[in-house]
Amino acid sequence: MTLDELNKFLENNKNVEWAQDDDGNLLLRHALYDDEKSKVKIEPHALKSITVQQLEQVLVGGRNVDHITRVTGYFSKVSGWNKGKRGELLDRQKVSF
Repeated sequence: MTLDELNKFLENNKNVEWAQDDDGNLLLRHALYDDEKSKVKIEPHALKSITVQQLEQVLVGGRNVDHITRVTGYFSKVSGWNKGKRGELLDRQKVSF
């Protein structure tokens, strides 16, 4: 990956936060997935050996699946809900017939 490709990737993915440490390593994190899997450290010499697709796969890791729920007959994507509404969803009692 070139620096231009990396810059385009970061511009197009607003949820990816980045920083650079004192050793020149690039530190990336996906803001939507706050866990250890979403944090990546890339050494400057290793940047050439990875692709944009590989970087995205590591940061997202298959977690970009939309959860859809049905409430009173309407379907809606949970990804558009605020933190409180998602908390209510987790607190709901699930009943199976």
